[in-house]
Amino acid sequence: MKSHIGQKRAAWWLTHVAQWRQSDMSKAGYCTKHSLNLSSFRYWMRKSSTATMDVSAAIVPLPFTLVPKLPSISLFVGNRYALDIPADFDEAALARLLSVLEPRC
Repeated sequence: MKSHIGQKRAAWWLTHVAQWRQSDMSKAGYCTKHSLNLSSFRYWMRKSSTATMDVSAAIVPLPFTLVPKLPSISLFVGNRYALDIPADFDEAALARLLSVLEPRC
């Protein structure tokens, strides 16, 4: 948590950054006119852009619909395979798949 003095300093610098953005002056020109250290000014410019990003970030609710799970059969083949077979499965395809998996268990 920032100290009271730290908060005042941040507000002072961020006010200068905002005023500079409203001006048509270069960073160096603004700092010279207001007797500011250019390196410090650049630091607070970066801080202000970070603060701006933090303020603009928000949690936005997104609409979604839960899709009910269709009926299925769970099949465990040995300790290695777990299949979730839809109710409208192709019996021939399942028989072929099981014939490949069973010898591997």
